[in-house]
Amino acid sequence: MSRFMVAHSVVFSEEQLKELTKTPLPEGITWMRTFCGFEDSKSFCEWQAPSREAVEQVLREANISYDAIYPVRLFDVPTASLEP
Repeated sequence: MSRFMVAHSVVFSEEQLKELTKTPLPEGITWMRTFCGFEDSKSFCEWQAPSREAVEQVLREANISYDAIYPVRLFDVPTASLEP
C-alpha cells in the first residue's frame, strides 16, 4: 500500500477531526494520522491508499479542501531504514 501526505491550509479542531473519523472510507484506504500546525494554520494528514487519485476522491466526496497530495516513504530512525 502506498503512503501519502496531504497538506491543508486549514487547522482542524479536535471536534472536527473526531467527527471526520466517523466517515466511512472505501476498502483499502486508511487515514492514519493528522499533524496540526495551529500557529501556521496548516494540517498534514497521512494516508495509506492504492493511489493519489483514491485519496483525492475521498477528500472530494467529503468536501475537504487541500493544497497538495505527496507520495511519501517513511524513514525509520531507530532502524535506520527506508520503507520499500
